[in-house]
Amino acid sequence: MAFIDNQLVIFKNMIEESIKTGGVKGKESMIRSSQLINLIHDAVKYELIQLGVARNQIFPRFGDKKPEIKLAGFLKQKDQDVCVVPSNVRKQPLIIDWGPMAFQRKRDPYGYEYSNNTLVINVRSQMSSLAKNSDTLFERTFAEAQNLHMRYSHMVLGEVYLIPIHEYDDEAVKKNQVAFKKHQTDVEKYISFFNSINGRNLDDPAYMYERCTLLVVDFSKPQPRLFRSSDELKRAGVISSSFEIEYATLGFDNFARDILNIYDSRYDINNLMEK
Repeated sequence: MAFIDNQLVIFKNMIEESIKTGGVKGKESMIRSSQLINLIHDAVKYELIQLGVARNQIFPRFGDKKPEIKLAGFLKQKDQDVCVVPSNVRKQPLIIDWGPMAFQRKRDPYGYEYSNNTLVINVRSQMSSLAKNSDTLFERTFAEAQNLHMRYSHMVLGEVYLIPIHEYDDEAVKKNQVAFKKHQTDVEKYISFFNSINGRNLDDPAYMYERCTLLVVDFSKPQPRLFRSSDELKRAGVISSSFEIEYATLGFDNFARDILNIYDSRYDINNLMEK
């Protein structure tokens, strides 16, 4: 079993145990605690380490939640989920004198070159109300890339996003029971969105990402199933047979290798690797 698949088993067990013991409040508390999403953070870090990335240059470290690297984009400073910092670029602290933060005279502890050379990967999930919140989620995803790329045009930026095919049933959760809604998430909408912002080249818009991954997971199975291709999704009836976008281009299995290759095309990859 791949590491990501094992993490999804733990993810399922943790959220369902929280439902059984705490109902709605238990589920909400578990999600807000960041314990679940940190399982996916560690899956990303694990893949990077397997490909030779230096453990001590990954922030937060594998298995840790802190410290995060807070990068100063155009609009705001924000903690980034997973960063691999360069070994050959010195930090050059400066006072922010650009964009809407200029009047606040905030301090950027890293400086332009250090930040621009940092590999940044953000990790998110949405486990409920996907149809109602999709537009807001998409806008937020746009804004995160825009904020960084407007300041750091060469930054290599990744996005990992997890969605369930079936949401947990709210009425069952109120009774401390685990059940799933029959209605399926509109996976085609999510694939279409992430495909449209995936694969940024230097002359592409700032709102795009160098590499996106969409984790489409069926948690209703005894062992959660992570889909890996459009063919798998079509055979399971999740997307239509006529859907033309290949989901594998957003797959997780090659995510780390792909994003490191992109980094290597812009910078010296050895600056991220174990010596």
